[in-house]
Amino acid sequence: MEKDDEIITEAEKTLKRVEKIEEKAEHSLHNIEKYFDRINDKLFSYQLFILAGYISLVVIPNIHIHPLWLLIPFFCIISLICVDYNMMEYHRKFSKIMEMSAEQRNQISEKSNKATFQSLVVMFESAISTGVLFWLLCKTLY
Repeated sequence: MEKDDEIITEAEKTLKRVEKIEEKAEHSLHNIEKYFDRINDKLFSYQLFILAGYISLVVIPNIHIHPLWLLIPFFCIISLICVDYNMMEYHRKFSKIMEMSAEQRNQISEKSNKATFQSLVVMFESAISTGVLFWLLCKTLY
């Protein structure tokens, strides 16, 4: 009988440790999502700044740059809006996670991975947009 009690208490301790680990993992995932949200907000502001640079290059009379170059920052801004929408959908569905089946939870996890990947792609697009702007500036100045 004492052996059974020891096994039960050991199982309860193990269960508590597993729950703490799961809680830490969930907290870490939430922090990652929070930081990606913050980065996306900063990228959105940065892309508006870059868009102003492109517009100023297009409207300056002595510089002849085709207005289609404006599509680059607009594309980045639209991508950021899509990422924000996907993150909003993810958080909306995540709020009801306790009511979902394991398959639905896996789908939510996949959405989170997709949104994180999209955020990384948008960061890369922002770098390209900045590089093209500097290339246009150098091209017009020299």
